[in-house]
Amino acid sequence: MDSYSLICFTKLYQLGSIHKAADELYISPQSMSKRLQRLEEELGQMLFERSPSGLAPTPHAHQLAYSANIILNEYERVRAVFNGQTNDSACTLHIASTYGVPKRLSLAFIQDFYRENPSIRLDLVEYPEYPIFDMLDEGKIDFAFLPEPIDIVKYEIEYCFSHRYCLVVNKAHPLAERDSVEYRDLNGIPLAIKGRDYSFYPVNMTRFSRGGLTPQILLEISDDSLIVEAARQNWCAGITADFFAEQYADDRVAVIPFCDDSFTRNIFLVRRKNQEMSAAEKRFWTFTTDWIQKNMEDSGR
Repeated sequence: MDSYSLICFTKLYQLGSIHKAADELYISPQSMSKRLQRLEEELGQMLFERSPSGLAPTPHAHQLAYSANIILNEYERVRAVFNGQTNDSACTLHIASTYGVPKRLSLAFIQDFYRENPSIRLDLVEYPEYPIFDMLDEGKIDFAFLPEPIDIVKYEIEYCFSHRYCLVVNKAHPLAERDSVEYRDLNGIPLAIKGRDYSFYPVNMTRFSRGGLTPQILLEISDDSLIVEAARQNWCAGITADFFAEQYADDRVAVIPFCDDSFTRNIFLVRRKNQEMSAAEKRFWTFTTDWIQKNMEDSGR
């Protein structure tokens, strides 16, 4: 195992596609496939489930992604030291995020931060939600972007923005003409939803139960694009956040809000309590809250 193999793995983990990861690293898909095969053989574990729609990380991939990020960051730090490239005023902030937040913030967020803080670099990586809390507790990251529920006894939080959950269905589906849906409307309907590594699952299974819905879960997955794709093919209905629905839906997909206005995904900037912030951490915290307030319409509550 070498650093480049871990870089290839990280791209595969982030993008869920051999072709997309290969394009990002300017290598052939065949070379990327061989890298993945050798890594799986070396570890003795399958890292991704293969399907025509892409790669789905296994639990072993989630574990390796966490470790690979630490290893690659340390590798870059050591290399900089031996190349004489260190700068006492420069630093890197390590940030973990639930899926979709960096895309929602946009590249402009990072560009504006760098413009105002040229000596600070951001290491921003997406993970399933539950491992992120462990990383915070162990001091392996400085900040996290996470949805509720969050233990405010342990963590300091700052509200960022919200998404409403919605139903996505093929326009031939019986519910496609509805202006809104209730939980009970989904009884007996096969559903694709976010999996059990996400706060959506336990919180909203309870919500569905209270609403009289016994969900028929056909697919649990981390990739919201595949939830929308399942709806597009009329294989099942999907539940996702409106931001993802807007990103991935086309003219074959109907996006229907839930009647329950409280069915939302509220995102927070999170840090451990009772930990003194460095100057760089204070800058990031203040910049993030100010930037979101000025640039995102859904930052008000």
